[in-house]
Order: sequence, then structure tokens, then C-alpha cells
Amino acid sequence: MIKKYIDEMGVELFLVSVNVRSTSSPHRKQRKVSKLKTYAEAKKLELQLIRECERELVQREARGKSWGFIVDEFENYLQTDQTVNLHANTRLDYIATVRRHCTQWNDLALSDIGKSEVRELFAQLHAKGLSIGHQKIIKQVIQRIYSFAESYGHIKNIACPAIGYQFPKEEEKKPEILTIHEIKALLEKAKAMNHEWYPVWAMALLTGMRNGELYALLWDDVDLENKAISLTKSYNTRTRSIKSTKAGCWRTIPISSELEALIKELKAETRGRRELLPRLPGWEKGLQAKILRNFCEGMGLTSIKFHTLRACFATQLIRQGVPPIQIQKICGWRDLETMQRYVRLAGIEIAGATESLKILPEPELMAKVVNLFTAK
Repeated sequence: MIKKYIDEMGVELFLVSVNVRSTSSPHRKQRKVSKLKTYAEAKKLELQLIRECERELVQREARGKSWGFIVDEFENYLQTDQTVNLHANTRLDYIATVRRHCTQWNDLALSDIGKSEVRELFAQLHAKGLSIGHQKIIKQVIQRIYSFAESYGHIKNIACPAIGYQFPKEEEKKPEILTIHEIKALLEKAKAMNHEWYPVWAMALLTGMRNGELYALLWDDVDLENKAISLTKSYNTRTRSIKSTKAGCWRTIPISSELEALIKELKAETRGRRELLPRLPGWEKGLQAKILRNFCEGMGLTSIKFHTLRACFATQLIRQGVPPIQIQKICGWRDLETMQRYVRLAGIEIAGATESLKILPEPELMAKVVNLFTAK
């Protein structure tokens, strides 16, 4: 396109704008040049720019599809292909992850993304403070996208540059936890203040249930006669809907005498409510962690997140000598791997282990040695 315009000095000039689209892909090339003095000059430049754009498009397409194009295709694949063995939320997370963190690759062909680009990407993510665990998820999604591109003929003989990338070893942080005295202080302060979240925190500490499981718990799930809670569902704060438990299977939680007393208190004030626990402001939106932290900080207690209440439950059972396999069943863990973190927190497996060393001199023997060397 050639457009005539008048500049600020009143001089008549020409603008050339070129937009060349590919016939086989969504790629395009654009050029724009202004301040041309004659139409003939503009016309000549227009033809030159068109040829340059066409040449660049041919070179670009020879390198293969762009990262941005493949991400679009991958998103369409995740949304429409019923054979994808991923949860709906996981599919959304995958796309959101690459769109948020890999935008600098959008115009690069997959063949142009090498190991240096991968190193630069993770260096930037590290500088932003993303955890190694989060970065590993991003690496996994990148590998999935390359695998998808190869399976659907978008690339040939191009290895994923993220393969082989090694993350620095991340120092394991000790999880936050409360002692039994801190647990009691938390509940005593909340009870004394008649805090609306007291029954939720108490239920979490007495059952080890996750936040979503507590929210979805109904009176129909409680069997006081057999002293058991049947846990079959959970609430998803993202979709605002009831779903299965995190592990995808039901489990039974025994009702202790303290828990029974709490349930009877709740029953007395339930007023026909189907849900066991009251519907509190902010809970449906996932604000339970912030509310708990604010309360702990205000009361001078250790600031913890909501999920820590579950850790406190497991840790105290371990300290009381409850077999790990039973705790695994109550908490709904599929294996004992997660249990190991709570075992270390409880310190049961190392308590008293060093008592058998006996390497220091006996007090009486030590006294004789001192006397021997100090006697005149």
C-alpha cells in the first residue's frame, strides 16, 4: 500500500506499507517506510519490500513451524483430543505455564531453540524466584510440546533442547510445623475468642483432612454410631465444584472422643444445614490460608499455612506411636513416601539412637586421671 501524506512542514510525502502472508502457515512479514519524496520512488520501494518479505518467509518456513504456532496447535490438541490422559485442570495449567514463561520463543522456529535458549530461560525463571519444582514442571511441558510436534509431523529429526538440562540441587527446606503446645494454644485462643474458623481448624487437626475435603463434608458422611467419617469427595476452589478426593479414592476417618464432642457441638447449631462445617466468608474463594496466617500472627503464634494443620495431625499421630500404614490410610496417601517427611519432623526414628555410644570417660575414671596429672 502506498499512501500520500503531508508532514509537519507542509511537504507532500509518501508512505509504503507492505504485509506479506504465507499461503501455507499463519506466518507473515511486514515492512513500513515513510518520508519518500515521489510516487515513483515509493512504487519501486514497494516491489523491493515485497520481494524481501517473500524471501524471509521462505527462509522462515524452511526452518519449520514457530514455537507460538506449535503452542496454539498443542492447546487445540489438549482441548479437543479425548485420548489425552490428563485432568482438565492440568491441561489448562500446561498452556498457561508456557504462555506465561516462554513468550520470548513465540517467533522462533522450534529448530532455532537450542540448549542456550533453554539455559537462558531457566536462568530468568530462577532470577524471578520460581522454585526448582516449578521449573521442572515447565521443563516437562516443553518436552511434551516437542513430542507432540514430532508426533503430528510439525518437526522432523529435531530433539527437544530441554532434554538433559540439569537443575541445581535445591536445599530442602524444613516444613513448617506446630508443636503440641502450639496446637493447643491455637485452638484455645480461637475458642476463647469464639472465632468463626475455630471448628474448621479443630476439625482439620482432629482428622488430617485437606481443605477441599473439609469444605465438601456433609452430615450424611458422618456415622456417630460406628464412630467413622466416610470421605468420598472434595471441593475444587478453581472450578467452584465438588469432585473426587485428590487420590481419587474414598477413605474412612475414625472419630475420636474429642472429635465426637466437636461434631455434637456443630450439630447443635447446624440449623438444618447439609454441610457439616459452616460456610465462612472467603472459604469458597480459597482464602483459608490467609485467614489462618493472619490469626496466628495476630496472636503471636507461629505463622502457618492451612495445609500445615494436616501435617500437624500426621506428626502427632506418629509421636503417639500410631503405625505409619494406619496414618497413610487415614490421610489418604497412596504410598509412604510423603510419610517420610512427617517421620523426620516427628524425630521418632532418631530419638535415643545415640544413647549407646558411651564414648566419654566415666566420671570416676575421669576424676582419677585429673588427680594423677595435678598431684604434686
